[in-house]
Amino acid sequence: MTLNDPGQFRARALVLLQQQHDYIRQLEEALKQAQRWRFGARSETLPAGPKRSQFEEDAETDIAVLETQLSRLHIKENAPASHPKRQPLPATLPREDIRLAPETESCPDCGHALRFLRDEISERLEYRPATFVVRRYVCPQYSCAACQRIHAKAQPARLIEKGLPEPGLLAQVVVAKYRDPLPLYRQQSIYARSTLPDWVGQVAVQPLADALKQTLLTSPVLHADETPLPILAPGKGQTQRAYLWTYATGPDTPPAVVYYELHPGRSGRYAQGFLDGWAGGYLVTDDYAGYNALHARADITEAGCWAHARRKFFDQYQASGNPTAKQVLEGIRDLYKLERKIKHRPPDKRRQWRQRYARPWLKEFRTWLLTIQAKTAPNSGLRKAIDYTLKRWSALVCYLDDGRVPIDNNRAENAVRGVALGRKNWLFAGSLAAGQRAAMIMSLLETAKANGHEPWVWLRDVLTLLPAWPNNPFS
Repeated sequence: MTLNDPGQFRARALVLLQQQHDYIRQLEEALKQAQRWRFGARSETLPAGPKRSQFEEDAETDIAVLETQLSRLHIKENAPASHPKRQPLPATLPREDIRLAPETESCPDCGHALRFLRDEISERLEYRPATFVVRRYVCPQYSCAACQRIHAKAQPARLIEKGLPEPGLLAQVVVAKYRDPLPLYRQQSIYARSTLPDWVGQVAVQPLADALKQTLLTSPVLHADETPLPILAPGKGQTQRAYLWTYATGPDTPPAVVYYELHPGRSGRYAQGFLDGWAGGYLVTDDYAGYNALHARADITEAGCWAHARRKFFDQYQASGNPTAKQVLEGIRDLYKLERKIKHRPPDKRRQWRQRYARPWLKEFRTWLLTIQAKTAPNSGLRKAIDYTLKRWSALVCYLDDGRVPIDNNRAENAVRGVALGRKNWLFAGSLAAGQRAAMIMSLLETAKANGHEPWVWLRDVLTLLPAWPNNPFS
């Protein structure tokens, strides 16, 4: 091309002008999307204000866990250690007497009639929503005049040895921290006590978490997702990025189970290790490459997420008002209308409806996307959304062939939302051990919620039963 050829010069100028226009549009879309993520409803900006380091309360909880484990291993000495005398519970709190009368009024040793001596009373602190109450366990003591022995009904076992909290209070502390979420330092300002980390550290949930995992691995449909969770790096005073891996059962395999695992990285080997004992089935994920090795297993079928694909077109529509993106969103909306209509039908009926209505539309939709793809600038946001959808097509239409497979991965993504809220309140986990303990507790609470149980009521009931089954409570 030379300057003496005006036609070629003009054509070249138009090409450069179009490239410049496309580049400016890409920058504008990226800027709008970044502003929406930073200042919109999905922003994760932390609110200003003084916050106690999560490391401090997690370190205290870690210490409580270790002390509890050591106390179970050590043989108790004859001479008990000296401890400061506990202050009585405030007299202003209401009292609730629980009378523990003997099963019989006759001496169990000789059969002689028992004579009342006195009441032995111990006080513990219980919690009811927005109310504290002191539970007084009244144990009438009786003497036998014939054999000169004293008899009384044994008090119920304590959840924490020599501890004040009843199951309801301990459940409230745990639920407030990991479900609401309200960090321990804020709860301490409410309860005016310094032992909350000790209480949390002594909640033994490992057996229950193990049972949840075994139940989850029996499901033929599993969801998987992961989200970053900062933890404090040992000895550095700085945080490092760990990842909370989330797994959930499919909607048609009750009971519903949600399970979290914290690992120091995002390597796919963590998901492979977790699902090593899974018999296989459908694995619903996004496009993260960490799941590729699992999808390559002969006994696992990859299922995609239409919500993830939709989000890419939604971002483009929000940034530029692109009419093509809007048209895609309207089509995907119709797919979800069908899913809502057949939600409560059995899997075989759902499959029939999908085959009859969704499959023909998706076939035409793919052909249309291929046509639009050829006309769209390669580096535009719309082109990237189209490329993603076409690349994931086989996984995205997998749900058509089995009514048990959901249309998206929202089951796992919804389970991650509470963690995102928690990050705003606790900032970070104080240690890897604290994060792993939090993952187990959150697994229990989220599973309770998924099965229609109020987390506080469910955890209180579980903690009430735990002390009564000391040998093998989860058999």
